[in-house]
Amino acid sequence: MTAEEIYKLLCITNEKNIEYRVHFVKRLETRARISDIIPNDIAEFKKILLNRCPVYVDYQENNELKDENEYRVFYNITEKYDLVVVLSLVSCSPIKIKFITVYQQNVNRRLNK
Repeated sequence: MTAEEIYKLLCITNEKNIEYRVHFVKRLETRARISDIIPNDIAEFKKILLNRCPVYVDYQENNELKDENEYRVFYNITEKYDLVVVLSLVSCSPIKIKFITVYQQNVNRRLNK
């Protein structure tokens, strides 16, 4: 999937088809305390998803579940850091989105790929 396709999917997916995994919520809370670019809560996180198109999407090949596809989705937040969101798209009708984890990463790592 492209960054634009992920963005459109996030914008049109019904909230009841979105799952924030326990690991994701814990990492969001923990990492927000030590990082200026990670949102403090789900509401702030949603604002980023719905108001910014990702700059890069990387498919995760190691997913063991056949009906799910994992992606690392990169949002450029500052000149120095990206916000990286790992999510899983569950192939069903309608599609479901599971948020797995979130972290910050230096922009240079993305640019050097």
